[in-house]
Amino acid sequence: ARMAANPVTNGGKLTKDLITPNIDDYALDNKDHGKEDGSDMTELGKYIRDLIELNKDNKNFRGWGPDETLSNKLGAAFEDTKRQWMEPIHEPNDALLAPQGRIIDSMLSEHMDEGMLEAYNLTGRYGFFASYESFLRVVDSMLTQHFKWLRNSHGETPWRADVPSLNVIASSTAFQQDHNGYSHQDPGIISHLAEKKTEYVRAYLPGDANTLIATFDKAIQSKQLINLIIASKHPRPQWFTMDEAKRLVRDGLGVIDWASTDHGEEPDVVFATAGSEPTTESLAAVSILHARFPEMKIRFINVVDLLKLKKDDPRGLSDAEFDAFFTKDKPVIFAYHAYDDLVKTIFFDRHNHNLHVHGYREEGDITTPFDMRVRNELDRFHLVKAALLATPAYAEKGAHVIQEMNSILDKHHDYIRVEGTDIPEVENWKWTALK
Repeated sequence: ARMAANPVTNGGKLTKDLITPNIDDYALDNKDHGKEDGSDMTELGKYIRDLIELNKDNKNFRGWGPDETLSNKLGAAFEDTKRQWMEPIHEPNDALLAPQGRIIDSMLSEHMDEGMLEAYNLTGRYGFFASYESFLRVVDSMLTQHFKWLRNSHGETPWRADVPSLNVIASSTAFQQDHNGYSHQDPGIISHLAEKKTEYVRAYLPGDANTLIATFDKAIQSKQLINLIIASKHPRPQWFTMDEAKRLVRDGLGVIDWASTDHGEEPDVVFATAGSEPTTESLAAVSILHARFPEMKIRFINVVDLLKLKKDDPRGLSDAEFDAFFTKDKPVIFAYHAYDDLVKTIFFDRHNHNLHVHGYREEGDITTPFDMRVRNELDRFHLVKAALLATPAYAEKGAHVIQEMNSILDKHHDYIRVEGTDIPEVENWKWTALK
C-alpha cells in the first residue's frame, strides 16, 4: 500500500508531452536520388541533440548506450549535453563526463542500459537505448519481460495510464561489422521480437537518413510499445526526400515510382527491400536489369514497418492490399536485412508464394563491406540472377547476363584478396534515372 501511494507507480499519469523538433529542419534534399552520401545515425544525432535541448526544463528525455554513443555516430548529442557520471572524473581519459547529463553510456552493460530505460519509461518519461545490433541479444529476455508487462498491466488493470514506449536502436549492424567480424554479426533481435504479440511491437528498417529521422520522431512520441529501429551508421547513398520518407513511415511501405518501370501495370518482377544495404543493393540490381532489358516491367517496394505485412497483426495489410503491392503470383525478390525465415513466415499466410528472400544467411568474416553482402547473396549481382531465373520470360534470354554476373562475382573474389578493397564497379556506382 505504501508503495502504491507513490505516484510513480502509475507513471503514465505523470507523463508530459515531449516537445519535438520539426523533422523538416533535418531533411537531406535527395531530389537527385542517391547522388549524395551521408550517415543516417549522424543525421539522427542532430535531431536528438535538439530534442534534448527542447526538453531540458521538463527533464523527461534521456539516451542510453553501452559505451557506444560515439561509435554509433550520435556524437552531435554531446554538443548539448554530457555523459552523466556521479563518480570522480579523471580527464583527459574520462571524455565528455559530467555530474549532469542526458546521456548515460559510461558502463559497458546492456543489462544496465535496458533496465534503466525500462524504469525511466515506467515512471512516465521518454528515452532510447542504442547498441550494436548483435549485442541487443544480451537483453532480449529483458525486452520479452517488458512486453509481457505492457500486455498484462493494461489487460488486467485498465486504470493504469499508458507509458512512453521503450525505443531500441540497433546500429553497427551485421552488414556493417566487416571489421569486427563474425562475432559481431547477428541480426536476430528483430525475429525475436516479431514472435511476440505484435500489437505491442514495431520493427522499423529505415532505408536512409530522412526515413530514420521520420521513424524516430514517430517512435519517440508513441506509448505502450517496444520500438525496434535498425539503422545504418556508415556513409552511404541517400535515397528518399523527406516527403517520401514521411509517407513510407506513415504507411509502413510504398511503391517507389522513380525506381519502378511497371507504370501501374502488372509487373514482370517485384523487388522489395527492408533495410539500408538491401535497399542500395536492390536499386543497383534494378539499374543493371533496366540497362540490359529496358522493356522489363519492374515494381520496386520499400518496406519500413515490416510487421504491417503480417496478416495477423492488428495493423496488418488486408489480402487485397497486400496483393495490390506484391501481386498474387509474380516473383518477389525480397532483399532483407535479417534472417530469411521471418519474411518467409510472413508470406506463408498470403496468396503469393513466389518468394525469393535474400537476407543474412549466417555467413560472415572480417572482410570488405561488399563481400559481406556477397557471402550472404544479398549483393546486386546475386539479386539480378535471382530476378532473371524467377521470371520465365527472361530466364532463357537472360542467360548471358547471368554469366556476366557470375564473371563479375569471380572478379570480386580475386580483387578483394589482392587489393583489400571492393571492386570499382561497386565503389564508384551511382544511381542513374530510369528511362
